[in-house]
Amino acid sequence: MFGYVQPLKPELKVKELEAYKGYYCGLCKAIRDQYSHTARFMLNYDCAVLSLLLSSMSGETPTVARERCLASPVRKKTIVHSRESSYAASVNVLLGCAKIDDNIEDEGQLTARMLSLFYRHVKKRAAGDVPELTAEFETRLHALRGLEKAQCQDVDAVSAEFGHLLSVVFASAPFDFVDKGAKQALAHFGYHLGRWIYIADAVNDLEKDIKSGSYNVYLLRSSKEPEKVRNVVREQATFNLHISLAEACKAYELLDIKRDKPLLDNIMYLGLAKKTEDVLKGDTNGSV
Repeated sequence: MFGYVQPLKPELKVKELEAYKGYYCGLCKAIRDQYSHTARFMLNYDCAVLSLLLSSMSGETPTVARERCLASPVRKKTIVHSRESSYAASVNVLLGCAKIDDNIEDEGQLTARMLSLFYRHVKKRAAGDVPELTAEFETRLHALRGLEKAQCQDVDAVSAEFGHLLSVVFASAPFDFVDKGAKQALAHFGYHLGRWIYIADAVNDLEKDIKSGSYNVYLLRSSKEPEKVRNVVREQATFNLHISLAEACKAYELLDIKRDKPLLDNIMYLGLAKKTEDVLKGDTNGSV
């Protein structure tokens, strides 16, 4: 359920692309410093955008440096260090561990079970860093898995649970610039972005879920043969994807963006629109 929230890179200026990569690498280093080198394998684009968005709202200018890392030991990369990346790192780890648990629930993968044991200390550390958010994760993911086990066919019900989870992720950011107004806008933003991600992921995974027999709300709603399912699902999912994205954009427009607005505008108005189009066509593997 990761990798959907990205910019449309061909439309970015060079400095905007460099900034985007800088936030991504900055999140990677934050995960390393707070948790472990191996936890960086859970790094995802969506949490890099969380770090970027929160940092753009802060009155505190992030530190930009040129550094080497294990992925690039020779050539230095631009790294954006911000206090907001610390929060995004905790969210990244919780989402990564949730994805592993989800794979265990869906398919009982041996690899996922081994990863769950391997990352149990990292998950515990993240839970200690953001205890209230961790409790919300457990509540919402338990409710979501309950709906999936019950073979729920209500798209709104299952997508809302992930929406509520991301609503809390964005609105609970522990920074002084997240005042009452910003909290409300971030909550609305996170909710509709979460719904959009869940629905996009379900549409994107149709063929994979047909083969594996994993839960997919759209497969339960369709009585068509597998080769005809995508056309039926496209009709059902188009409205939900577009309305969720429109609501997320409305909430985004209420936020006080102080930096990197062209980059964020690209993500919200171009990147997510292109991803929606690709998902509905079946032309995506989870990355723009």
